[in-house]
Amino acid sequence: MITFIVPAFNEEGNIAPTVATIRAAVAESGVGDVEILLIDDGSTDGSAAEMAALAAADPRVRCIVNPRNLGLGASIRVGIGAAGGSAFMVIPGDNDVPKELMLMMLHFRDEADAILTAPLNKEQRNLARNIVSMLYQMAYMVMFQTYVSYINGPGIWPTAAAREAGLKADRFSIIAELNVKVLRMGCTFAEVPGYFQAGPKARSTVTLRNLAEVIKSFFRLAVDVHIRGRDRFKGRPVRKQINFVSRLQSRT
Repeated sequence: MITFIVPAFNEEGNIAPTVATIRAAVAESGVGDVEILLIDDGSTDGSAAEMAALAAADPRVRCIVNPRNLGLGASIRVGIGAAGGSAFMVIPGDNDVPKELMLMMLHFRDEADAILTAPLNKEQRNLARNIVSMLYQMAYMVMFQTYVSYINGPGIWPTAAAREAGLKADRFSIIAELNVKVLRMGCTFAEVPGYFQAGPKARSTVTLRNLAEVIKSFFRLAVDVHIRGRDRFKGRPVRKQINFVSRLQSRT
């Protein structure tokens, strides 16, 4: 089983389309056993009611309501703890991940323990955003030797390893922390290319609060990996190469 964890805060009107996108990707991928775990992070709009209606209409959908707004990272940790699948994918409740990118991950899900993504359409972001992203990537590469295309992107991860990793980030650094810890625990990884959602964001993620969280999480992760958990996280990421040509030929 693959669990789709869908964290959402005040995403009324977006959650149903997100679930529809997941269903479409699952139907085209041929994956038989899935669950969709909706996490309402203390929303003040109608998100909880929308989630409850989706769960009532589809036995594959479950919902959890946080008692208050805990943050993206905390919601994802709640989802990982409740996931019934041996692997999971995180899909934001604003329908931010295109169906085609989900399909790429699902199609190659058995190539490695973790399936990560490499964005192709970086030009959709402005220059400043790309520079910040490159500096972010470089900092993680230097500190943790994670030679991946996008440390904070969508992926499929093994549930047991994620639970064992001891994730701590409360906000947007949770995916970077997940990738670093899982890969340095000895999990193999493969990367698939894809086009990321290019639409405008309703809420900006570039705020002083988020910047402070990124810096705090980075140094806390460095302590976890290199000091407190150096025996657990002493491995180096092991890449599995996908022969895309042969895989595509086998489908024709």
